[in-house]
Amino acid sequence: MNRRKCGLVKSGQHQSGEQKGYYCTWLAQNFIASEAGAERAAVRPEFTGDQGANCARDKVNEQTVFGKNGMAEKNSVVLRKELYLVLDDGWDVVYNIDLSVHKRCFGSLEVNELRFPCAKGSPAERLKILNDRAKNLGWKGLGIWVAAQKCGEDYGFPFSENDGEYWRERILWCKQAGVAYWKVDWGTHEHDNAFRRFLTETARKLYPELTVEHAICCPPVNGVTEALQRGAVGRFQDEEKLSGLSKEAVSYSEVFRTYDVTPQLSVSSTLDRAGYLLPFAKGCLNVEDELYLAAALGCQMGVMRSVFGKGLDDWDDSDRLKEADAALAWQKIAPPFAGGEVEVSEEILADEWTFRENEFWYQPINGRTIRQGAPAAVSRNARLPEVKARGTGAKPFVVSSLNPHGAYSVAVLPRTLNGKRGYVGGSVACSLQKMPKHIALFGYADCFEFQWKHGKALRVTAASLLGGNEVEIPLSESGNCFRMSAEQMKKIWNADDGSAAAIQLTICSR
Repeated sequence: MNRRKCGLVKSGQHQSGEQKGYYCTWLAQNFIASEAGAERAAVRPEFTGDQGANCARDKVNEQTVFGKNGMAEKNSVVLRKELYLVLDDGWDVVYNIDLSVHKRCFGSLEVNELRFPCAKGSPAERLKILNDRAKNLGWKGLGIWVAAQKCGEDYGFPFSENDGEYWRERILWCKQAGVAYWKVDWGTHEHDNAFRRFLTETARKLYPELTVEHAICCPPVNGVTEALQRGAVGRFQDEEKLSGLSKEAVSYSEVFRTYDVTPQLSVSSTLDRAGYLLPFAKGCLNVEDELYLAAALGCQMGVMRSVFGKGLDDWDDSDRLKEADAALAWQKIAPPFAGGEVEVSEEILADEWTFRENEFWYQPINGRTIRQGAPAAVSRNARLPEVKARGTGAKPFVVSSLNPHGAYSVAVLPRTLNGKRGYVGGSVACSLQKMPKHIALFGYADCFEFQWKHGKALRVTAASLLGGNEVEIPLSESGNCFRMSAEQMKKIWNADDGSAAAIQLTICSR
């Protein structure tokens, strides 16, 4: 396999450590709107961008979040104590607000009391009330969506550090309230790295516990629009302005989010962004709801799949909720980390999907066959796995990492080909220098093979990352090699939904 190495990346404060992932309410807001009978074009998951935002925005409030069977209670993430509950777009504005008309209203960071009547008092006191409610329901704490602007601004307002007092005040509100996560998204300064860097540096001085997550807003598919429409394979690096801004932002962000993608091409679009950005990342990369990609590559996750989406859309992953629990269970052993040596395959695989007219909110791709390319494999702190196609003739995408804590993980990711998404089989061979104590496997391949140079194992056992009985796996006589088949994984995996397998291997040397 062709490959290119990207040298050791020094990361600053956070080489590895606690899980700072979150559950984000945005997709659930859209599903709740759909169940309420709002117009299809405004609320279906494929319209969670511009057309759907106004409707979904109205579905974040005290009842939908904290009420009986609300988002904070009903979403079945067993390990919710590991996640922040992030209130997404809409929590701090009035109802029935249209972005195209009322953009200046965004960015207050003041809990809207019409939406959350329980929240009384000063801005900090209102935030604390919501934070306490989230914690009482078992979450790690409250996180908030933040517009990249102050309230009252519109496009054409340049950022000035004269606005610093506005943002310092809001950081201190969150410090008083114990709100420790900001998801900074679109706004007047969405592409302004001076503004984003200022937020990061100011938060570090005033409230070091606050994680400021950044993202450079970009279209949901990679590449130059005109080239995509002509059938070119889109790559993140092709749009030089946005990829360049992202490259700069990831160099100072504690967490950087890879941003919105289409559900049909989510794996290839997200993986391509991750492969491009990881070599430059100072902190952690958040790959949103690509949970097995996050777990295996040492990235942070932003869970969005939701019980509210069951049966509403073929492309949502609401039938794969147990993947969140499995990924989080692994990240307790091997948490997201920054830095390390990144190795990216030079082989590019391309997924494709033909979008029907008005199928997706991003109109330039509707009625077109869109192709998204990504590296066949990406690895961190370890050699790229050797991957061979079998059966279908198509190779899977594969990611892997050796965590600073010593655990190793590898994921086979599904492809979107011939009008459907699915696993394509293949064999995956992983070579390590030292014998790890723990290995995680995500997704399906016909066969996984592991070998290492140093260390002799006496026993290898496998169990579902959801828990269950251990099964012994045959080991080579030399004690440094074993295999595992898809059939073995399916027997061990014990999810009660459509989630793909997630297996933990424990290697004993005595």
